[in-house]
Amino acid sequence: RGTALIQKTPRYQHRGTAARKERGIQLQHPSIKGLHKIIHEKVRPHFDSHLYADANEEEYSSAQEATPISSSGKKEFLALSAGIYLASTIALAKLGILGQGYTDALIAQDTGVALLTTFLALIFVKVVTKLAADGVLQSRDSRKIIHILSAPLFMICWPLFSCEWGARLFAAFVPALQALKLYIAATSSDDVDSNELANAISRSGDKEEVLGGPFIYVIILLSAIMLNFRDNLSGAIALCTMAAGDGMADIIGRRFGKTNKWFFSESKSIAGTMGFIVSAALCSIGLASWLMYTNAIVVALPMGALVSRIILISVVSALVELLPVGDDNWSVPITAGVLSSILIY
Repeated sequence: RGTALIQKTPRYQHRGTAARKERGIQLQHPSIKGLHKIIHEKVRPHFDSHLYADANEEEYSSAQEATPISSSGKKEFLALSAGIYLASTIALAKLGILGQGYTDALIAQDTGVALLTTFLALIFVKVVTKLAADGVLQSRDSRKIIHILSAPLFMICWPLFSCEWGARLFAAFVPALQALKLYIAATSSDDVDSNELANAISRSGDKEEVLGGPFIYVIILLSAIMLNFRDNLSGAIALCTMAAGDGMADIIGRRFGKTNKWFFSESKSIAGTMGFIVSAALCSIGLASWLMYTNAIVVALPMGALVSRIILISVVSALVELLPVGDDNWSVPITAGVLSSILIY
């Protein structure tokens, strides 16, 4: 009897089968199938789109919130680095490590000149980059203006620094800050100023180019200050050759060198080489005269002998620039600096 209660009779089995078939028939009813289709085709996509939209909106909102933090963080890092460098240099000067004759007045003088020249350099670069961003200057022209004028304009201010050996560390503050600014411009994607700077000083607008020629330019300037500064003319002549010579060679070559290419190079012209020699020599002679006139640098050679040697240095540097091997951003200033040390001192 217990077994009979547990096991289903054929009648109950038939009932269960009939009920399942009835439910199956109900699910196959056209009205139910239509409702199911509406849910899957209309309601669910609408719900999914809202779901994805909310998720994307949250991601976009998070990205928007992160962008200013990244940009301001880099600017704060730049300001902090500048402050640490300047404060450390002042401390070394006060301790007498940068020169026994460093008085508070000389420290204040060098600090003030470093800040002034830094401000003027930032204004100069900002004006040129703004003109390029507004379309007044092409990127190619803005890049060459900065290349040709940055180092010579800064060297004109060298006589404002004191005669102490440690003054070079205050002067080096300017290119050191510019090098850090270039690095930030090359690695930043969310800062308007950095984007303008990268577009103005790169050939194609690619930020990676900023860490090429422009960054090397600043490193050469920094090295010339640390190695020579106002000790002799070697650093100044190397910088003039790099800035004016190499910069004007490109401008004059593009304008007047289309029909007078060198037989061994399709990218170099005789007009560009002549522009290199004349520009490098004039800039070097002019700046040397200024530094000697202000007693910033003392040269024992007569002016005629100095001029002839500078012309020779410009010619040799122009020949080095023609070589198809190496990077002329390095080879040209190094050649000019070494020759200056040999021929003038």
